[in-house]
Amino acid sequence: MRNPEIYSERRTGRLNDITIKLEDAKKEIVREADESDKIFALRINDVVSKSMSHYWKQEASKRYNMRVPVWENYLLFCINSFRNDSRYEFVNYKKGLERGVGLCSSHSIVVKGILVDNDIEAQLWDIAGHVVVRAKVSENEWYILDPDYGLVVPHDIPEIEANPEIVRPAYAALASLYKPEYDDPYTTDHVVEIYGKEGNHIYTYDPTFEVLSYLAIWLIPVLLMLPIGLSFRKRKI
Repeated sequence: MRNPEIYSERRTGRLNDITIKLEDAKKEIVREADESDKIFALRINDVVSKSMSHYWKQEASKRYNMRVPVWENYLLFCINSFRNDSRYEFVNYKKGLERGVGLCSSHSIVVKGILVDNDIEAQLWDIAGHVVVRAKVSENEWYILDPDYGLVVPHDIPEIEANPEIVRPAYAALASLYKPEYDDPYTTDHVVEIYGKEGNHIYTYDPTFEVLSYLAIWLIPVLLMLPIGLSFRKRKI
């Protein structure tokens, strides 16, 4: 599902936006035998950041399969065709990584999925519209992972909300991640501000429909073919 053109896409707002190819990313996300939860979580945050592009422009929805292709899942393709915005964010992290484009929530869904699959507790947090991952990196220690930027805040949500300034060191070089011509970058001051806003909350999604749709795309043809098969069998008898 990943279009290789994304590796040379110039219209993203980030410098060095995507540097790891999908086949390499799949190898990198495999946990090593001696990796601690913390080392693995930090490494995965970096790998996902470098293997997905921060790109979600309507003009490229077909080129980069932001609209689910009919050959991938014809049910999701048809349903999203009737929406004003046909782009679709996968909740299956493997599909999100395979496609390789998205915004902060897409990156964070992938990181959370990998961590949970490796028995590391993780949640998605909506920080005034910016989605990050809260991960348990060791006993009684939680970090905030921001794979959209490849950054790590070595503090937990309660600490941050009590003193948002503690995220400033992690985001101090934020401006250097953007291309000079990008017209609406997040600033360090803005990020510090949103981490302190009231109303930040766990970001949730319901995977039920997506899961069922991937089962249904195989079940529906079988059910449609069943009467033909039964009819053929009766004739043969």
